[in-house]
Amino acid sequence: MRKNTHPLLQLLVLVLMMVGLSLLVSVLAAGVVLLTGGDITSRSGLMWTQALVQIFSMMLPPVLVALIYYRGVERDFLLLDFGGDKWLLALAGVVVMLLLVPLNEWLTQWNDTWNLGALGDSLRTMQERTEGVIEQIVDTSSVGGLLANLLVVALVPAVAEELFFRCGIQNLIGQWVRNRHVAIWLTALIFSLAHGEVFSFMPRFMLGAMLGYLYEYGRSVVPNMLAHFANNAIVVVLYWLVARGATGIDPEAPFNFPVILTVCCTLAAVLLFVATFTKTLKK
Repeated sequence: MRKNTHPLLQLLVLVLMMVGLSLLVSVLAAGVVLLTGGDITSRSGLMWTQALVQIFSMMLPPVLVALIYYRGVERDFLLLDFGGDKWLLALAGVVVMLLLVPLNEWLTQWNDTWNLGALGDSLRTMQERTEGVIEQIVDTSSVGGLLANLLVVALVPAVAEELFFRCGIQNLIGQWVRNRHVAIWLTALIFSLAHGEVFSFMPRFMLGAMLGYLYEYGRSVVPNMLAHFANNAIVVVLYWLVARGATGIDPEAPFNFPVILTVCCTLAAVLLFVATFTKTLKK
């Protein structure tokens, strides 16, 4: 491990890699689609372009940082621990995620009421365009389409974003500031801002903080990846069920959970986290 390299410099290298690779892959992917006579605005064009950008701009940079600065202890840097009780912790992380759905929905509805004036109108229009792209990708009723979406929209972002934000950003900020809680909340802030959706800022900020604590206390990125995948997969499956006419639920409509249910589920999530994750620090 190259201990003489400051974590802030490593963080800068990580971010520059992400920006550079994102631009490069976006241009190359668009070029390949156009040269092959494809339509980059089609569902398949959008899907595979997004997948390639995620893989190369978010999955690759933290791996490269680990290889450059932590040669020989790459797995320790990335916390790629798949052994022992990590899979049980991963399942607990999924349950914690599901229990926080009512709180997440309450935050979503509150966040949507923010009045930011003319700037807010522009930001809302941009967010609606982004959401429109995602809806175009997940709009399929076939089983093959569902499997492709679970891979591209649910699994790839879960793996790539957890490697980048938790193994990369949170890890390096933690080394820099020497405070795990500051690192978790700063990374959650960056995680939410990076998605560029102001009117989904609070639920994504809460999601980032929860994933940050799963990573810190679980001592592995496995619980994060599985919990993040579950969060994405719920949306993918719901849109698929709607497309097949199997449910009348509108994915875009607000879910009005009772206050008592929201409070009870949130408390249950906290208790489950404390009972399963915090004990790992005592081992």
